[in-house]
Amino acid sequence: MPEDQENPRIQDLIRRAEQIVRDTERSLEASDDVLRGMGLDPRKVREVLREQPMTQAQRDEAQALFRKDMEDIEQQVGQEAAHLRQSTPARAGAGRRPRTMV
Repeated sequence: MPEDQENPRIQDLIRRAEQIVRDTERSLEASDDVLRGMGLDPRKVREVLREQPMTQAQRDEAQALFRKDMEDIEQQVGQEAAHLRQSTPARAGAGRRPRTMV
């Protein structure tokens, strides 16, 4: 593959990887906020959970629940964005030149 075609693909992979990292960081922050909302210290919760042995089935279930939560959040955000787009009134006279008032 010519180098000029390979470079955009590499740049695209880098952008996608950076987006995944940002999404993961936001998810962790959201999880910490939920724990704080329940009156828990996120750092202490992680320490306790780290010491608890988990079976592979428990890990799989936790990952599935996490993915479901993230899908629900994305759906809610999408619905809210669509609602905001629909409820925002169109600007009257958009694209027209303002009249000169006498």
